[in-house]
Amino acid sequence: MLVNNLHFSVFDSCGISIFSRHLREALSRLGHETFVTNLRTATSVTRAPVWILHYVPSSFAVPGASRALITLLKSLEEPNKLFVILHGLHSYREDRLLDDTPCPQQAEHIRLMLETAESLTALSESAATACRSWHAIFGGRARILRVDHPGLFVPSTRLTTTHGSYALLAGISRSKKSHTGGSIRTLLDLCRRNHIRVWEHWTNLTQSEPVPQAWRQTCGFLSDVDWADLITQAQVVLCPYRTRIQSVSGMISEALSAHRSILSTSFDLALEMKARAPELIFLEDNIQRWPALIRQIPRSSGGIVNGIPTWDSFARSIALEFEPPEPSAPYGTESGRTAVPWRALRNF
Repeated sequence: MLVNNLHFSVFDSCGISIFSRHLREALSRLGHETFVTNLRTATSVTRAPVWILHYVPSSFAVPGASRALITLLKSLEEPNKLFVILHGLHSYREDRLLDDTPCPQQAEHIRLMLETAESLTALSESAATACRSWHAIFGGRARILRVDHPGLFVPSTRLTTTHGSYALLAGISRSKKSHTGGSIRTLLDLCRRNHIRVWEHWTNLTQSEPVPQAWRQTCGFLSDVDWADLITQAQVVLCPYRTRIQSVSGMISEALSAHRSILSTSFDLALEMKARAPELIFLEDNIQRWPALIRQIPRSSGGIVNGIPTWDSFARSIALEFEPPEPSAPYGTESGRTAVPWRALRNF
């Protein structure tokens, strides 16, 4: 099966870009010829029997990207099939945005996806609940499915029963979790005063960009093995998000798959996972209390069952949705590919 992974990312080290590449590898192991298309830089979109669209509202909040997505969704024709993976979603009439990026045309995006897609797969129950709120308004033919965000792509090269002596603050620096934000600056200052070692790693920054002072600072894209080691060796993973509505977090899923404790503010996904893995999730919105909590959080002994899928099991769940193409249905060239001009649709 020919599969085209579609997403819109400003840089290749962002979470959805990494997710798309990992999914490509996992689907390829199942025999699907899979490739990745970043709609921001692509000059055309290859028509394939299966399109997978990775959607999060902030990716398509810019007017040009939003308009292009709407045009692309309207261009979908039989026998091409669209499957949407929801990396996050704002509920109908959501009013808790805080530092979240608003998406003015999200309603039209969701209406078209519910109308044209075979299914929308939510990566958390929080995202599924948001999607159902839109389905109650628009209806639509698409099924709403639930599969958890998978964990680490590769196992750590180190024993998972060992721990480092640092708290890990890592991921993508953006508005709701900014390396220059006041809450993170306050947290790092408090941890320094209390002699708590924080390892700070920002995947989308370079070493030349200033970051608040921490015990250790690293930047840039890490290999899957190095990323797994960084998480697995942490005493606790820190998620100080400035949000209430974050409904998917790769950082939390990866930490849970490595059986690491997590200290987080109380956004939707953190609350959901707290109910599922109370031994590993600790919630506190007052950053002033975090240094004391970091000292008190017990070190996980591992082996706690939390239901986070592996990448291979996740890919199998996604692939179950595919149907083989009709033998008589041509797809353009001899390789089975035709192209829809994307840059012409973008109109930036």
